Amino acid sequence: MTHEEVQSLLDAWLDNELDPAAALALEAHVRDCQSCGAWLAQRRSMLAQVRAAAVRYPVPAELSARIAAQLGAARQPTAARRRSARQAQWFGALAAGLVVALGGFLLGRSWPRAPDLRAELVSASVRAVLSAHPIDVLSSDHHTVKPWLSAQLPFSPPVPELAAAGDALLGGRVDYLGSMRVAALVYQHGHHQINVYVWPLAAMRVDAGLDAQADGYHLMSTRVGAFAAAMVSDLSAPELAQFRDRWRAEALAATGAEPPAGEH
Repeated sequence: MTHEEVQSLLDAWLDNELDPAAALALEAHVRDCQSCGAWLAQRRSMLAQVRAAAVRYPVPAELSARIAAQLGAARQPTAARRRSARQAQWFGALAAGLVVALGGFLLGRSWPRAPDLRAELVSASVRAVLSAHPIDVLSSDHHTVKPWLSAQLPFSPPVPELAAAGDALLGGRVDYLGSMRVAALVYQHGHHQINVYVWPLAAMRVDAGLDAQADGYHLMSTRVGAFAAAMVSDLSAPELAQFRDRWRAEALAATGAEPPAGEH
């Protein structure tokens, strides 16, 4: 897919209008194209701001006046007039509520929903499997992988080596979760690969309910100092949990961070 073709399809992709094959091809291009990635991050930020903004539409004075006139407020006794005024206020509030509900419905139809982290993690892992270059920097040496990632990202992620425990570091890449650029470390455990996504906690906190199974993958999360990490693999849940604990212990040792009490 050419750069021009991708640019013409970015809006359709944001509206979930592309078929799966075209979406995967476009995602692969965006991951490697800095200009398309920057455009997408800017557009998603704008959409998030629009969705977060409160939508309020005051009832026009003319509408309230017509409602009061139709209820015959001017021709009724004082008590009835008060009841009619309350009815008019209630009707106006109901009309305003309907406008807000309709606006929210239309916004929900027009703009994509905020990305689900679990779905984004699985999508990123599948994208890597289908990519011709799932690893940007191919090395088992953290002295090579860590500086490369630090040069590509606005943070320096922990990159523990776990060869002694049977988890071979294959390398790393820059990937996307939503519109956020993250570090992706790739490990090999037996016949299984493990993708470890790392980002600053300040950018996006880890949901306590992230650990789950989705589309044949197990997902687990942890925190190391100022960083969040999520592991995705087709390993069994107990094996992935053991890997997570090994990875976290080595990352804590490398960064010198203290583990918060009661955290994995």
